[in-house]
Amino acid sequence: MNSDRVREDSRPTAAGPGGGRGTGRAHGKAILLGEHTVVHGTPAIAFPLPALSARAVARRADASQEGESSAGQHFRFVAGDVVTPERASSGAHVAVEEALRRWGLAGAAVEVALDCEIPPARGLGSSAACAAAAVRAVADLYDRTIDSEALYELVQCGEQFAHGRASGVDASTAVATGPIWFRAGAARGLAVGLDATLVIADTGVRGATQHAVAAVRGKLEADPPAARRLLERATDLVESATADLAAGDAASLGKALLEFQDLLAELGVSTPEIDTLVTAAHDAGAYGAKLTGGGLGGCVLALTDTGDAAATVRAALRRAGAAKTWIVPVRDAQQ
Repeated sequence: MNSDRVREDSRPTAAGPGGGRGTGRAHGKAILLGEHTVVHGTPAIAFPLPALSARAVARRADASQEGESSAGQHFRFVAGDVVTPERASSGAHVAVEEALRRWGLAGAAVEVALDCEIPPARGLGSSAACAAAAVRAVADLYDRTIDSEALYELVQCGEQFAHGRASGVDASTAVATGPIWFRAGAARGLAVGLDATLVIADTGVRGATQHAVAAVRGKLEADPPAARRLLERATDLVESATADLAAGDAASLGKALLEFQDLLAELGVSTPEIDTLVTAAHDAGAYGAKLTGGGLGGCVLALTDTGDAAATVRAALRRAGAAKTWIVPVRDAQQ
């Protein structure tokens, strides 16, 4: 993989309290298709969301300081000791501790401050983005070069802490520069010939990823023949969506989104709030819509034409109860 030279835009300065300062940034994500089934071996398609970002600043700290986090999306922690899961404050904290250990800096004390625009527990990759930004900031602080593979591994350490059994799709997309196809820990870029827009709507209800993952696993294990059928169908839908993206076939892709939503509802991770927004988007002219992320709350994404069509769908989602909405042109996800 290509090296991710984190210090090109912001070299360490003497501004920090320990004589240095490092910065890092990462972005959110939206899973187009494949959430939940990707944990069980199917592929998934995910888009980076560059407009939703996490930014981190790392400084050398007093080793006596206690790590802490605060409510919301502005928080800090102090890393530098060997942290057990019981003491860690976040996935970002775990990722930084592992980075320091791998770099032979486990005795260093580092304060990391994070500012994240990605709403938590909404399926938009806030924990992975925070972990990636934090690791990049610490790498910048210590003038370390970190390639995308190493960064993925560190972010995935944080994701396993934050979510339990994490597929790796969030960690991969947080460090990706464009849409990806992901399966069993491996990611590759996707050809996208689509001129369309994703309208993302927040149900206003926090998702419950660990609970949803456990519930899906239990459902699949309880009926192996049904599980095989469902996972095969999920794979077919992701493969057809991959072809639709390359060909620019929004109508066919929208149909795949609706069918995948039906599959996720069968798995038990949709909710009345999600269903309401999916229906509202489709009735307003979207090609298709579905939940994105872990479900049991969180967000819905809808595929629309650009311009007025996207604005119409956005307005319909707001009338249907969306707490917040974002318009993401597909081209903007290709950095």
